[in-house]
Amino acid sequence: MFASRNLSPARRTPFSRRTLILLLIGFLAWTIRDGLCSPASAPCTKPPAIARRLRAHPDAQTWIELGNWFGDRKQFACAQQAFRSGLRLDPNSAQIDYLLGLSLYESQDFKDAVAPLQRSIHTDPTVLKPHLVLASIFTRLTEPEEAEAEWRAALGIDPASSMALHGLSQALLAREDFADEIAFLHNATLDEDLAIDLAVAYSREGQLEVAVNAIAQAMESSPDSIRLSNALVALYIKVSRTLDAEHLAQKTYQAHPDDVSAQTSYLRTLVLNGDWDPAKPVGDKLLAEAPHAYDTLYLNGVMERQAGDFAAARDHLTEALAIHPGQQSVEANLGIALSRLHDPADAKAHLEKALELGNSEPETHFELASVLRALGQTDEAKQEMLRYQQAVKDKDSTTLAVSKAAEAAQALAKGDTQHGVDLYKEAFAAAPQNALIGYRLATTLDQAGDTDGEQSVLEKVVAIDPTIALAQNQLGYLESRRGDYTSAESHFRQAVASAPAFTQAWISLAATLGMESRFPEAEQAVASALRLDPQNSEAQQLSHDLAAAQSQQPHN
Repeated sequence: MFASRNLSPARRTPFSRRTLILLLIGFLAWTIRDGLCSPASAPCTKPPAIARRLRAHPDAQTWIELGNWFGDRKQFACAQQAFRSGLRLDPNSAQIDYLLGLSLYESQDFKDAVAPLQRSIHTDPTVLKPHLVLASIFTRLTEPEEAEAEWRAALGIDPASSMALHGLSQALLAREDFADEIAFLHNATLDEDLAIDLAVAYSREGQLEVAVNAIAQAMESSPDSIRLSNALVALYIKVSRTLDAEHLAQKTYQAHPDDVSAQTSYLRTLVLNGDWDPAKPVGDKLLAEAPHAYDTLYLNGVMERQAGDFAAARDHLTEALAIHPGQQSVEANLGIALSRLHDPADAKAHLEKALELGNSEPETHFELASVLRALGQTDEAKQEMLRYQQAVKDKDSTTLAVSKAAEAAQALAKGDTQHGVDLYKEAFAAAPQNALIGYRLATTLDQAGDTDGEQSVLEKVVAIDPTIALAQNQLGYLESRRGDYTSAESHFRQAVASAPAFTQAWISLAATLGMESRFPEAEQAVASALRLDPQNSEAQQLSHDLAAAQSQQPHN
């Protein structure tokens, strides 16, 4: 019809400049709305097959297909336009809201992604993926409570969801709720990350031996895991099993000689045990591969200071301290290096800082005494020499105690319980303030059937450190066997106060309260045990017995 019109050029009315601009704006708005182009990027070119279907019969499913096509090609702005077009046709689609939220998440528009994901969940809360994406967004936006709620919702849909398990585990650790973390992971199938998370929780709860066992069990399933090995090495060091730490680290290093973390773990144990000859090539390798890593700088600095290369030690330790200030061992080694480089004023500052941070090495006291003399502070130097002499005695005793304890562990491994008792007694006599060695002596006395000796040692242990939950629990058990339920209750309460995730202590406390007919308190205690371990048969039976006993009580 338009072709039959005879419009000569003389009769055409030209568009004004303003009209042309308005028409252009209208065209751009139309093309953006229908997914033809993006104002900030290249045009959103549809694949021909999808374009034909949209022209013939535009429906929500075809817009979903187009959005996914753009998403697969990382054209997220185009994908979002397609999904919004789909929502105009189907505004209550949980799927399209999820896909829109996902595309916004992929383009790191985290705040804008929250609303469509929440709409998707509101429309259909039973779908897993929107919860997972929304939890990840809340984590990135530093909104931990909202993230935790979504991780838990996801686990309610799929208790085996790996992403939700890891997300909730990290959330619990981040807010330092170690009791809930232990309860959460107690019966879970653990991969490497979750096993390490559980060990961290046990360690922070003061249950170091349990943490060691958790990692050791995980390594049975993954014996070649570098991360599990490094975690177990660190735990061995914490419980003074330094030779075990070195042997495991060496085995892992030999299996993975090019892994920097395995190199670092092995070097740390060599330096700790003073094995300088094998440490040197490992340290050189780390300096070549990770020259500015904190551990590389610190451990090489210690070796250089030990070898008399004080200038190199000073440089590496200074750089290490800049990365992680407030490390007592770095301060001490740097102070010694500066002292040997005839810089007494700076050496004094670092040595005093090391002692303030808890360093107890005799060499630190000795070097500070030398520095004080160099600075003319003779009275202070004499006092520091007295501290040095006491520190030498303490270190010699500790070295002897650790050696005897290692021998005791070997005797027990061979089944010689009595020899283990004798060696642990020597170890505890050498280091009477070492609560961990004392506890090991107590457990060995228990194996030997010497309950009187066991109780005596446990009382010394909790006097040294009342937060050792295992010792408190065992003392409570011994007191309950004697019929002293008041003392038993006190020890069990101290055990759960020190380690709220200690299931057995809650069970013991509940049983003791039940023996005293304090049923409401007993039920609360056993409920705590079941919250930590819902499948615990002992707690289940005790809960049943308490309910039965309470039902037989006369009513007022």
